[in-house]
Amino acid sequence: MIGAVAVVVAVAAATSGSGLRFTDGTPDDLRAVAAKAWQRFNDAVPACAGRLDGLTVGVAWELPDRARFEPERELVLVRAPGTAPNLEATLLHEFAHHAERRCPPGPAFQRRFTAEAGLPLGTPWRDGATWERIPSERFAEAVMTHVLGHPPSHFLVHLHQGELRAVAAWARGG
Repeated sequence: MIGAVAVVVAVAAATSGSGLRFTDGTPDDLRAVAAKAWQRFNDAVPACAGRLDGLTVGVAWELPDRARFEPERELVLVRAPGTAPNLEATLLHEFAHHAERRCPPGPAFQRRFTAEAGLPLGTPWRDGATWERIPSERFAEAVMTHVLGHPPSHFLVHLHQGELRAVAAWARGG
């Protein structure tokens, strides 16, 4: 079923010029949550302005995780149903992965962020022994927290203040 949803990327019209698109099967209530989250994300990450267009959001009724970002297709699949706050937080996390590709934090940022996370120097950005020890995943959680202004109710990782400060500076272009 997931494959069918992903293949049906006969994309509906972009949401009022926001650069966010949806697969045909995406329910209206998920579209509304995603559009609001997308606007919040773009407002909170001005350093990436004009570089994030082209992302598509789709629904997956069955998915082992809350969501999945497919960078080669610029597609976020979100497991539904879910509460609006949980869906918003999940979408923001996946939007951060999209921004990470389109508006990448440079090597100096990655080294600083990894150190602030308490991970060993040289830890690969997209690899780790466990999910919470992968700098890229911690980055997405920190971006989500930055956009929300607080940790989500379903937080999965305890972030250090240095990680949050680094993300806030990245989001402003610093």
